[in-house]
Amino acid sequence: MSFEVRIVNDDDEGLEGVRVSLEFTDLSRGMSDDEYTDSEGSAFFEGFDEGPVRIYINGHNYGEFLYEDGACITLNK
Repeated sequence: MSFEVRIVNDDDEGLEGVRVSLEFTDLSRGMSDDEYTDSEGSAFFEGFDEGPVRIYINGHNYGEFLYEDGACITLNK
């Protein structure tokens, strides 16, 4: 299972070095480790079961999304 979060600016350019973490809404699952975006603005998460997650960017909640194998969520920062 893999999941990508891509962080972009207003011009749809990827932002490097942004801290991204996932909070699983199922209380027994907790939070992921922090990942940092690469030069394309992408942070990759692997090894988690599918389900709803909250995405945090630099510690701020950007909403709830569905973690699905192979999915990519793009967020504007």
